[in-house]
Amino acid sequence: MVKLIRLKSDNDKLYFNNNIQSDLVLKPNSKIGLQNVSFEKKEQNIVIDNENKEITFDNGGGDVSVDLTEQIYNKNNFKDFKDDMNLQCNSGLNSSEPTDIGIGFTCRVNNANKFKIETALAFQINPTTRFGAINVNKSDPSSMFKSTGTSAWDANIGSNALSAFDGINGCGIFRVQIGALGTTGFGFYIGLSEDEPQDMGGDFNPNKCQFLINAENSNSPYRFVDPANPTLTTSTLNPESFSLPDTDNDNDILAIEASEGKIELKIYNTSNPAGIILPGTTPQKYTGTKALYPIIGVYQAANTNFKNISYTFSQDYSEPTLTNTNIKELKENLVFSTLTPPQQDDTEQNKSFEFETSALALSLGFSQRTLSAFVDEFDFVADESIRFFDNTECYLVEALNLQFDSFDGSKGQEKRRNLLAVIQNIRDRTEPDVLFDSNSITYIDINNAFPLPLRNLQFRILNSDEGEVEVDGFSNMTILID
Repeated sequence: MVKLIRLKSDNDKLYFNNNIQSDLVLKPNSKIGLQNVSFEKKEQNIVIDNENKEITFDNGGGDVSVDLTEQIYNKNNFKDFKDDMNLQCNSGLNSSEPTDIGIGFTCRVNNANKFKIETALAFQINPTTRFGAINVNKSDPSSMFKSTGTSAWDANIGSNALSAFDGINGCGIFRVQIGALGTTGFGFYIGLSEDEPQDMGGDFNPNKCQFLINAENSNSPYRFVDPANPTLTTSTLNPESFSLPDTDNDNDILAIEASEGKIELKIYNTSNPAGIILPGTTPQKYTGTKALYPIIGVYQAANTNFKNISYTFSQDYSEPTLTNTNIKELKENLVFSTLTPPQQDDTEQNKSFEFETSALALSLGFSQRTLSAFVDEFDFVADESIRFFDNTECYLVEALNLQFDSFDGSKGQEKRRNLLAVIQNIRDRTEPDVLFDSNSITYIDINNAFPLPLRNLQFRILNSDEGEVEVDGFSNMTILID
C-alpha cells in the first residue's frame, strides 16, 4: 500500500526536518519516490555601495585603488557590473608603470558560472617587419623614410596591424622616434584611426585619425588631433632634437599612450626625458565603439625619416598566424642615452587583487577577499559559481537519514549517495518560483531488510554544483513510500 507523506520547511536553505507523531512502520524492502517539490528562490542581488566599492590591486608596481560604481546588480543587469569592473580596473593601469604596459583586465563569468578576474599581456614589440607599408622604405628600422610618391599624404606604415589599446580595454603604447626633420614641409605623423590604413583608399590625411601627433618640420610646433580637436590643431611645443646623426637615440619621441582609462598624446625630449603631455592637449577618453589601429603617415621624402617604433597590440594572438613564438621574436625594449620612456616589464611578479569586504568577495564566489600569486598575468577564478547564473535550474534532492540504492557519478563525488531525485524546474526560469511535479514516479529501494519505524524524515535540496539554495517563505515536498 502506497503511503503519501507531505513535508514542509521554513528553513531558508531548503533543509527539511519533519517529525511524524503517528505510528509509521515501513515494511521490509520498501521503496520511495518523489511526487513533487515547490519553493521560491530568494532574489539574488549584488549591492555596491560606499562600504564595499573599493578594489585594490597590485600588478607588480604597488597598490592601486579604484572605486566601482554604486549600483544594485542582479541577473538582469550583471553585464553592467562586469563592464564597470573592467572599466575601473583598466582605468587604474598607468603607462608610466613598466609592469602595466601591455596589460588589460577582463572580468567575466566562465563556462562553470564562476567569476574570473584575469589580465592579458601584450608584449612591447618593434612591429616594423610586421606592419605593411605603402611608399615607405622600412628596410632599416633605424631610418625609415618615404621612398616614392608626391608631396602628399600618400605614404604610410601600419597596414594590417592588430588593434591598439584605447584605455577602456587596458594600457598600451605607440611610440615613434624622429630620425630627422627638414626645415619646411609637413613631415610625418603617428596616429590611431578607426579606419585601418589599407581601407583609406591611398589617402592618409591626418584628419582621418581620432588621435594624432604631427611633426611637421624643425621650425613649426607639433600639431595634433584628438576628440576635442578633430582637425589638425597647433600646439605650443616645438621639436627639440630632430637631426642626424642621432647615435644616442636622443631625438624627440612621439607617443600615443593608453593610460588610466584615457589616451594621452606625449612627447619625450631632452628637456622632458620622462615625457610631457603635449601642450594644448589633455588626456581624453575614447568614446567610440570601433577598434583603433596604428598608422604612421608621411608627407614628403626630403629630409624626413623616423625610427624605433614601439607598440603593444591590444590582442596578442587574435589571428592564426600570430603565435606565442613569433610575437616574442618581435619583443624589443629600447635603450636611450637621455630619454627615459618607460619600457615594459613582463617578468613574473607578486600580484594581488583585493575586495574591500569579504561579503562582496563571497557574493562573487570567492572564499577570500585577497587573491595573490607570483605570476606575469592575473588568473583568479572564484571557488563557487554566482548563484543567479545557474540557468539549468537543476536541483539534487538528498535524504539525510535514509539509505538508498542511488549513486552519483559526477566529478568529485563518484560514490554511493542517498539521492532521491535529480529534478528540474518546470516553471519560467526567469521567475523565482520553482515547481517540480512528476508524471511518472521513479521508486528507489530503501533496502530495509526488517520493518523500519519512521519517526523523522530529513532531506535537503542542493544546486547542481552542491551549493545551498536560498529561498523565501515555505517550501513543500511530497514523497510516496510503497
